[in-house]
Amino acid sequence: MNEKWEEICFLLSENVKQEISESEFEQNVIQALRVLNWKEFTGDIQIRPSFQFGATNRIMPDIVINSSNKKNLFVIEIKQPNIPLTTRFQQQLFSYMRQLRLQYGILIGEAIQLFYDGDLAQHDDPVLLETIQIDKGDSKGQKFVELFSKDDFTFDKLNTFTENSLKRINRKADQKVLTFKILSQDYQSKVLDLIKQDFLKEYDAELIDSVLNDISINISANQSFQVSKPKPPSNNGQKPENTNSRDTTKYILNGNGEPLAKNRFVFEFVRQYFRNKPSNFSSLKNTFKKEFQGSTGVINEFEYVQTKYANKSNKRHFTAENQILESTDGVKFVVSTEWGKHNIAEIIDLARREGFQVDEV
Repeated sequence: MNEKWEEICFLLSENVKQEISESEFEQNVIQALRVLNWKEFTGDIQIRPSFQFGATNRIMPDIVINSSNKKNLFVIEIKQPNIPLTTRFQQQLFSYMRQLRLQYGILIGEAIQLFYDGDLAQHDDPVLLETIQIDKGDSKGQKFVELFSKDDFTFDKLNTFTENSLKRINRKADQKVLTFKILSQDYQSKVLDLIKQDFLKEYDAELIDSVLNDISINISANQSFQVSKPKPPSNNGQKPENTNSRDTTKYILNGNGEPLAKNRFVFEFVRQYFRNKPSNFSSLKNTFKKEFQGSTGVINEFEYVQTKYANKSNKRHFTAENQILESTDGVKFVVSTEWGKHNIAEIIDLARREGFQVDEV
């Protein structure tokens, strides 16, 4: 398995010219398929086959892999390896998967992305099961060889892999949601209440409240408790030095544009997601769940925000005229501006699951 993966890396990365065209790269992909024992000579590989749908519509995917009895197994879409794999490319692959009723599709370019579209996943669109870097050191490559070698190819093995991948994806999402809830300000208030209840047996409530008002409890990302010292008195009107390290990480979406601050990154992701997948407001709320952000939610109706923050200059949302979005059922909505290092991870994870490239700077 390891030798085959190394040869595939040679064909799809190491031996690829800087400005290789898509058609030239296609030949490299065909050679890589031969390493997995799929051959055009035996009818395993269909190159740009034409399928008719209805009276006039036709589709022409790059490659379709067949079984020995000429049944379509999976579809491959190829892109130049020197450009990012964007959602537009993924949507193109999705359309082929849906039209051909194939559960598995592979997008090959700067990396290899494996998608699943079947009953095991409760999603409207195909799910990204794995992104495999075309590098000899990526252990996922050997698994890819094991799953997609002709001699060992079975849907039973693929379905087992898919079930495990979906569990991992869902477990990771659940872990981040729980982590965020524990790190939230609301939960830290509950910790103070627990401390108070614990000491009521020894001290009166007024004394405990007085002490708790002079200290703060911080639950860090590794779930260790850190108790700060009592707040120092003001120093001639000057603000005390802020010893908390501020996370200044910025993000680039799909490899384009300037690095974005956290709140701008979230706004741009929501905007691009909605542009690619126009949806009604209820569907959008199901995708951008409130718990991902916390107190305000990721998105809210514009009218609700205007009412709730009517007397406040900071409306905690992007409310400029050109920042107001409108769902397919006519609901105007806006995106929260309240993002920090403790709640941005959930949105980054969602963006990557939806096929967006997110680079941290």
